[in-house]
Amino acid sequence: MTINDRLFAVMKEQSVGIRELSRRTGITASTISDWNTKHTNPSSDKISIICEALNISTSFLLTGKEENRFSDFAISDSEKYLIEMYRSFDSKRKARLLSYLEKMEGKKL
Repeated sequence: MTINDRLFAVMKEQSVGIRELSRRTGITASTISDWNTKHTNPSSDKISIICEALNISTSFLLTGKEENRFSDFAISDSEKYLIEMYRSFDSKRKARLLSYLEKMEGKKL
């Protein structure tokens, strides 16, 4: 799997489209689209920006090694598990979970 493959797989997993990644990173949507259609990889100066926007480590994007998947900020194993579970949900299940969390906290997320 290439960097390009991992990037678009993570985007799909997180339900982040090209326009949303563009908004988060400041990289033009046409550039991101070109990576997809031309099967090219982002330039090195864009890698850290992309990883920060998607909350993944540069090591994971470059190598695909799962143990390095999350960015380097402190996150517990249970938090990683929750994030992975949430990302695996379809939009309906994500909405139900967020609604449940809002009720627990007594506020809108």
